[in-house]
Amino acid sequence: MEAKEYYRFLLQRYYDGTATEAETEELFAELRNEADEDTWTELISELHSQASADPAYNAAAYEQDLARILQPQQQPPLRIWWRYAAAAAATAALLIGGIWYFTRPVRLAETTPAGGFADVKPGTSGAVLTLADGSQIVLDSLQNGVVTQQQGTTVLLQNGQLAYQASGNSVAGNNTMTTPRGRRFRLQLPDGTLVWLNAASAISFPTTFSRTERKVRLTGEAYFEVTPDKAAPFIVTLNNQTAVQVLGTHFNISAYPDEPQIRTTLTEGAVKVKLQQQEQVLKPGQQLQIDNAGGPMQLQQHVDTSAVIGWKNGILHFDNKKLTEVINMIARWYDIEVVYKTVPADISFVGETGSDVNLSSVLNFLKESGIHFRMEGKTLVVGE
Repeated sequence: MEAKEYYRFLLQRYYDGTATEAETEELFAELRNEADEDTWTELISELHSQASADPAYNAAAYEQDLARILQPQQQPPLRIWWRYAAAAAATAALLIGGIWYFTRPVRLAETTPAGGFADVKPGTSGAVLTLADGSQIVLDSLQNGVVTQQQGTTVLLQNGQLAYQASGNSVAGNNTMTTPRGRRFRLQLPDGTLVWLNAASAISFPTTFSRTERKVRLTGEAYFEVTPDKAAPFIVTLNNQTAVQVLGTHFNISAYPDEPQIRTTLTEGAVKVKLQQQEQVLKPGQQLQIDNAGGPMQLQQHVDTSAVIGWKNGILHFDNKKLTEVINMIARWYDIEVVYKTVPADISFVGETGSDVNLSSVLNFLKESGIHFRMEGKTLVVGE
């Protein structure tokens, strides 16, 4: 049996759960052979194609099985593995610094922080609500019930979600919900639209919408599930030049001022993005990218939407993100400062981890990727 066929045999046996102890040891010994990277990439892609063709194929179950290969040791409470099952592109192996990552038992277990720094806990649910009169309410520690009443509109807090209930005689006033770094929150707008607001973000909206349009303003990142209303289009304004218009749909917008691009990703329905005189209609699975510094729109096809909206489901996704994006994400969620001593190579990452783990566990991920850094208090110093 030639080497490739033998590799296929070992991989299939392990995936099926029928491999002997000796076969399992041999499989992982062969997986660490960097000379056969292309062969292993092809075989894992082939395994995914065969699995997905089965009528009983279950993507979640497949990922769990594949995780046994990518992370052969006992599953710890915190898991991070390299995703190959979600899309064909994800079957490509990641090679950073000459290390074949998916062959390694990548475990970001809760450990004592290196360097003696005090570990930083992850972010949590919380936000600040600014009312029409300028007064502010911190939502982090409030109990369920009525938060405030404004000109005929009742604002309720229920199980971590703020909801607006407008009466027939409500008078519109402008409110703003702001999530500091290290906080996220969920909001139900007066029309029933649901909004998940990511860390270091803000959304401004009227306490009651007009009959002709529903307009909100966003800075940062949010995921929307818009209540359909053909008579009143839902419009998200991002800056003085860009707006996203919808009738009823699910989509994610990332518009952080410190990121190079504004990204609108559609998961369901249709949206129209307007930039000055340009317009682009998106279909599900597409992402429109607009440079913050100006430039033409760029439409990306077949985007892994589960990775894009992972943050709202408690996952930090690093898939296809550059180093600076990953560090920005970490800084926002853990509320830390970042200083670059040198500008490191902007490598791309693949992977994910839960957003409920301490900073030290995520920093292990950077360490495994060959990034030089140190912590000084709550400042991450990157570079030599």
